[in-house]
Amino acid sequence: MKNRRRLTEIFKSTLLIIGLIFVAIPFAWILLTAFKRPVDAASVPPVIFSPFTLDNFRSLKSDEYIGSLINSVIITVLATTTTLFFGVPAGYAFARGKFKGRKFFGAFLLFSRMVPPVIYIIPLFLFFHKLNLIGTFSGLTLAYLTGLLPFTVWMSASYFQDIPTELEEAGRIDGCNRIQAFVLIALPLAMPGIISVGLLICIAAWSEYFIPMLLGGPTTSPATVGIVNFIGVDSINWGAMCAGALTLVIPVFILTLLAQRGLLSGLTAGAIKG
Repeated sequence: MKNRRRLTEIFKSTLLIIGLIFVAIPFAWILLTAFKRPVDAASVPPVIFSPFTLDNFRSLKSDEYIGSLINSVIITVLATTTTLFFGVPAGYAFARGKFKGRKFFGAFLLFSRMVPPVIYIIPLFLFFHKLNLIGTFSGLTLAYLTGLLPFTVWMSASYFQDIPTELEEAGRIDGCNRIQAFVLIALPLAMPGIISVGLLICIAAWSEYFIPMLLGGPTTSPATVGIVNFIGVDSINWGAMCAGALTLVIPVFILTLLAQRGLLSGLTAGAIKG
């Protein structure tokens, strides 16, 4: 029995290590290429190790890419704050409210979360074109909201459902109205989960490519779109592209690393009922 259990653990560990290797190889290649000489980064067959250089990062100092990084920060902040502002109260309403059509709207939110963005990108483009929202930060924020809001409402509702209703009822007895009970009691107790949702929204908005590629403009394109400018007509600056990819990956990695404990505890709290 012990031998079988040990073999099972070894098999699981082996599969995990193999999976980690497959996941780590692209990141390791990006890291190596970012510090290669441009001639080695574009060589065929590829050169694995090259003399250390920062020339690729110096290529990122162009006004276009720096501007796209600033756009990424602006879009991420706008999308995260707007989604949380509307999604968290809506999640509380779904968790505590008893109104007609509650199950239908809940199922609709789940369904809309499962629909790929390519389904609604054409209607969004036509609608935004009529409203002159193409290439604006407000248009991109609304477009991000269509994909991130259902997830925020669904996850926030699960966190609020874990909070005992007796706490809010006690607050109501002490004179709190529904809004005060939400702001002063439910919201602080659900804050770890809401922070987790905010981190996931932030990562999703920072990494988005498809929506800003179609709905963005020259002055509002984020770095995920701006990095494509390193692809020329007859050549590709692989070193600069990998250096730019690091500027996109490192903030997400650091943010996840710093908030790892809160992220895991928040997601677990929302996944387990009662």
